[in-house]
Amino acid sequence: MRNLQQIILDAKKGKRQAQNILMDLFWGNVYNYVYLKIKDEEEAEDIAIETFTKVFAKLKLYNSDFDFKTWVLSIAHNTMIDHIRKSPALKLSLDDENYQIEIEEDLPSPEETLIQKQDTDALIHHLQKLKPEYRKILELRFLDEKTYKEIAEELDLTMANVKVRLLRARQLLQEILKV
Repeated sequence: MRNLQQIILDAKKGKRQAQNILMDLFWGNVYNYVYLKIKDEEEAEDIAIETFTKVFAKLKLYNSDFDFKTWVLSIAHNTMIDHIRKSPALKLSLDDENYQIEIEEDLPSPEETLIQKQDTDALIHHLQKLKPEYRKILELRFLDEKTYKEIAEELDLTMANVKVRLLRARQLLQEILKV
């Protein structure tokens, strides 16, 4: 296997194979770190995908004087905190050093329901701009709220392919939303 610094350099150049290798190498670290904090498999998977989306978007900023795993986990930590702050279902006391998290089932207000409906309609509109394989995987994950395992079974993909396709789909959707 090539050394890690060469893989990172190739990933910085946008080589998909190198990005896939990095995701394979560090997925377990990111997922386990997040899962140990929030104790929710689906949320941990979503945060892990979001983390790698950010890692690849910010890869050019990575300084090789620092440990790559530590850099990735710091992005995972910040992504997890941002995700928790935005999520109505997860509550986190950021003052607590142990990051005790309480799951609360808050029902949205009528205004929040309307906003969510509008957001969903806008999302569906933007999803139509993606290739079918990317559109389908995002619809299954975020609109149908299927687990990674259910998506893998429905699309006859491996878990690794689900992760990679979700990562790429999210990256493409982010590019569309920036326009």
